[in-house]
Amino acid sequence: MEELKQLLMSHDIRERNKAIVLRTLHKEQVATATRLNELTGLSVVTINKLLTNLVLSGQVKEGNRTKNLKGRPATTYHFNAAYKLVLIISCYKRSGHDYAGYSIHDLFGECIERREELLQSVHTDEFKVAIENYIERYPKIAMIGISMPSDTIGGRMASALRRDPLSKRLAQHMKNRFHLPVFFETDINAATLGAFKRHAQYEFVCGLALVPGRSPVCSFCYNGALIRGRDGLAGEVKHFPMYNNIGILPLDPEAANDLAVRTLQAVTCVLNPALIVVYSESLKSGPALADRLKRRLSNEAEIVLMPKIEVTDKIRDDIVTGMNILCLQYL
Repeated sequence: MEELKQLLMSHDIRERNKAIVLRTLHKEQVATATRLNELTGLSVVTINKLLTNLVLSGQVKEGNRTKNLKGRPATTYHFNAAYKLVLIISCYKRSGHDYAGYSIHDLFGECIERREELLQSVHTDEFKVAIENYIERYPKIAMIGISMPSDTIGGRMASALRRDPLSKRLAQHMKNRFHLPVFFETDINAATLGAFKRHAQYEFVCGLALVPGRSPVCSFCYNGALIRGRDGLAGEVKHFPMYNNIGILPLDPEAANDLAVRTLQAVTCVLNPALIVVYSESLKSGPALADRLKRRLSNEAEIVLMPKIEVTDKIRDDIVTGMNILCLQYL
C-alpha cells in the first residue's frame, strides 16, 4: 500500500511539473531547457526528462540549435499548437437570417479555417453533417464549442448558463454523438468576453445585443472573467420596467432607438461599466446612441462617469474570440 501511495504521488508530481513546462512553453512559444529552468525553477535534469517525453508525445517540437552565453549549442523547443484543435460553431443573425459560422483553431487561438452557412433553424441537428466532416478532415479536434442565442433550442441555451441538468443532457447528447467534449455558451457571453479581449484597456466591459423584434440580451465581463450572477443568470435587461412586460425591442426605428438609450442608461446606473459594446445592425443608422444618452444625463459628474459606447454589427468576430478563450481554458 505504501509503495502504491509513493507511485501515485510521484505520478502527480510528474504531471504537475509537465503542466508547468507546457504552460510556460505555451507562453514563451520557443525556449531552451536552460530558459525553462530559469522560468519554472525546476531542475535542468527534470526539464530535460519532461521535454523528451513531451517531444515523443507530440506536444512539443524540437527546433534549431542555438548558442547560450557560454557558447555551447542548445536545442530550442517549440510548443506544438497543432497538437490539439478546437472546432467553434457560432450562431448569429444577420440581415434577418440565421447563420452558423464554423472555425478551426489551434492552441494559440490561430484560425486555420473559417466559413459560414445559412440555417433553416437554429438547432443542434443542423450541425451534425458539418461536424462529422470537420472531425474527419481534422482528426486533432479535441473539443467542440457551440455558441447560440439564449432563447434557442426550446430555451435550453438559457439553461446552459446555469449548467443545470437540462444543459448537461444537451452537452452529453452531443458528446455521445461525436465522442468529444462539447461546451455550450450563449452568444452574448462569448461576445462580451471577445469584446474585452479587443479592449484590454477597459477593466469592466458590458456587451448588449439590441435587435428590433427580439429580446435584448446583456452580459458583463470584469477583468477577463464573465459575471454570471446567481445560478448563472445576469443581465436580464428585458425585465427592466420600461419594456412593459413585453420584453422585446420595438420594430419602429425611433421607438427602438429611444428604448435602447434608456437601456444603456439603466445598465450604466446599475453597474457603470467602463465600456458598453452594443451589437446591432440597425441602431447605428440613427442619431449616435452615445450623444442621445449624454443628453439624458443631468449633471457634469454623470457625464464624466458615462461609459464609452461602441456600436458594431461584428458580433460573430467577438463570439469566436470569446469561445476560443473559453474552450482553451477548458482544454
